[in-house]
Amino acid sequence: MKAFVVLISMLMIALAVAMPIALAQDPVVSLTVIAPNGSALANATVKLIDASGREYSNTTDTTGEVNITVPATGLYYVVAYGQGYYVLSVLNITGDISATINASAMPAINVQSTEASVEFSIARSEISTLALKFNTNTTIYTDSGKTVTLEFPKEILKFPYKYTFQKIVYDTTETTNNTITLTPTANTTITAYYARTYYFVLPTWALIALGVTVFVAVGVVWFSTRAAKHVVASIRDDFMQFVKRKRFVASKEDEW
Repeated sequence: MKAFVVLISMLMIALAVAMPIALAQDPVVSLTVIAPNGSALANATVKLIDASGREYSNTTDTTGEVNITVPATGLYYVVAYGQGYYVLSVLNITGDISATINASAMPAINVQSTEASVEFSIARSEISTLALKFNTNTTIYTDSGKTVTLEFPKEILKFPYKYTFQKIVYDTTETTNNTITLTPTANTTITAYYARTYYFVLPTWALIALGVTVFVAVGVVWFSTRAAKHVVASIRDDFMQFVKRKRFVASKEDEW
């Protein structure tokens, strides 16, 4: 009897432990996304990205609403993809939640670069360990008063050119550091400047050696061409002499 009671007790304890686990469900995030012009951001891809870079996405309906299921709670980037711009926010997901991502209330960061479009990274201070990558010559809307860090590459190779970072200019600030941190509360433009040079830059001695090589090669081709013409002319003359001799012999034979 005691063994039966012990067995029942163990089963009840196991069931009590297992039920919350079985009942626990992945958090569902319900979002309403509003475009910069104040209208619903319809038919747009929205991604939730955790601190490890794992992405979970869905597409908004005609009213800008979207549901995305994530496997765990925690801080997530929210990225909405508009036409020529992005909306960037951060959510602390503690379970099933609803939130509105309103780009019309966010300052715009207009990110430009010259002489070429480059890939840069941007990170919010809440998830500073993970930077998201975008291409320049675009606009990112993000929450006002939230700190962001942008980093631009120091060098880009696009054959036959090499682009070398020079400086960043934004608002009234100019810096030669390729990383900047700011807390936007109003629209701002960030421009990264790059210098373009040819990818292959030869030293003077190499240019001289290359010139000599080309000169010699041209000379060899020229002399070879002349020699070939001389050989062809010699063969032609010999052939003509042979034909004349054959004709002379044939005429003498006719006379005999």
